[in-house]
Parts: sequence; structure tokens; C-alpha cells
Amino acid sequence: MDKNELIKYMPDYYNGVYEMEELLKAQSKGLYQFDSEINRTLLNEFIIQADEKGISVFEDQAGIKPDPGASLETRRNNVLLRLLPPKPLTTRYLNHLLEIMNLKADVKVDSAKRLALVEAKSSDITADKVNNIKYMLNITLPATMIYDIKINLAQATTQRELYLGIVNTADSYISIQANTAQIDFQNKL
Repeated sequence: MDKNELIKYMPDYYNGVYEMEELLKAQSKGLYQFDSEINRTLLNEFIIQADEKGISVFEDQAGIKPDPGASLETRRNNVLLRLLPPKPLTTRYLNHLLEIMNLKADVKVDSAKRLALVEAKSSDITADKVNNIKYMLNITLPATMIYDIKINLAQATTQRELYLGIVNTADSYISIQANTAQIDFQNKL
């Protein structure tokens, strides 16, 4: 709705009547604000389009306590993961979850090793998104499965591939690989 929408519908016999024009302008501004509030309320009914107020309602319903510094996107993803209906765990479903969360990564599962391998490019992913992936995998994967997140650190112009890996085991583990050279850092908790 336009801020001066009602003036367009004013009957011709009110042309030149100052009071009526000002009254319709005032009512248009009020209706414009009301209309935008109605639209915002409608959008807050959907997790993907909700603002801070809308997400806080969903978090309250799901019993989620948000981190104080969490971004709106992170909070959205946490609510989505908590409220999505359970489905059979497949590679297609895991990739679909990553797509819903707007994370540019790919999941491959090696069921013999009980390993879920997530690969992403460093240009497509941030530390916050890595935390989202870890949270999603911790919720969806069975307890007998481990995951490995590989982030390709190499630029498109270089021919060498360089990876940073994150694994969920009892030990913290960082692995940096470049072609044949491999450097491992392990830190027992």
C-alpha cells in the first residue's frame, strides 16, 4: 500500500477540500504502517523469513536458549533443525538439510567406516557456518557415526589442494594436507 493510497479513491466532489485531503493523507499513513505490520506478522509465521521477534517465538516454542552472540541465520538454522520432522537418514537428506540451511557443502557417507564426510570451499563457508554444520551433524547422525569436515583452503588459481579437517572424536583433531605432504596436530582433551 502506498502512503497516499486513499487520496486516489477520493470522490471528485472533495477536490479542493483541504480538510478531506489532509484527513485522507493522515489515514493513509496510519494504514500504511498497519499494512507493513500485518506483512511482518505474516512473514514471522515462517522460520525462513522471520525476523528477531519471530525467531524468538519459535525458539521459545522449541525450548531453545539462543547464544548471546548468535546471528539471526544461526538462530534460524537451530530452530529449523529442532522443528523439522524426522526422516530416514540418507545422504540425500543430509545434503537437503545443508541446502535448507544455505550452506554450500557436500556430504558423502562411508557406511562401512561409519563416517560422514562433509566437504566445502573456504570461500563458501565461515566459522559460524562450520559451527552450524557441526550442530546439524551432532543432531542428525547416530551416536555410532563420526564426521569429518574438510574445508578446501586452496584458491581456484593454485593447483595444490590444501584442506583443514575437523573430526568429532574424543580428541580434538586438526589435519592440514597439501598433495602428499601431511601435517597433523592432535590435542587430547
